Amino acid sequence: MLDVIAFLIEHFQDFDACPPREDLGTLLEEVGFDDQDIGDTLWFFDSLKQAPVVPAQRLCQSRGLRIYDAAEQDILLPEVCGLLHFLEQEAAINPQQREWIVHALLNLPEENMSVAHAKVLALLVLWVQKSELPVLIGDELMHALLQNTTVLN
Repeated sequence: MLDVIAFLIEHFQDFDACPPREDLGTLLEEVGFDDQDIGDTLWFFDSLKQAPVVPAQRLCQSRGLRIYDAAEQDILLPEVCGLLHFLEQEAAINPQQREWIVHALLNLPEENMSVAHAKVLALLVLWVQKSELPVLIGDELMHALLQNTTVLN
């Protein structure tokens, strides 16, 4: 899924510039991505359009510390949780965006769990929502994306 995300962010200025869902799937197939990665990416895009369980306004007003339950702790690396906490404290992501990133991470294959993958997913959420982020944090997230692309090509 991450190579598809890297491709989309590189080739489309923002999420709205992407073709419609059905055309996007065809385009990604033509480029050579496998059906599983395409399906996972499209699923994640669809999940970003859904309302969160906790209303967005209430979640964004939250000032509490995110506590990960035992099942989440079994999957998420401590470094990934630390990254998400850092991004939230630096106002690069809000609590709602954090939850979308956590949701995507929990649905990744276990062997893909890494800080680099978390950075790419954070960048995806910010890209889809056209969010602005601090330059240094944006540079760090883009570096993870470019490293991911280099490894894949």
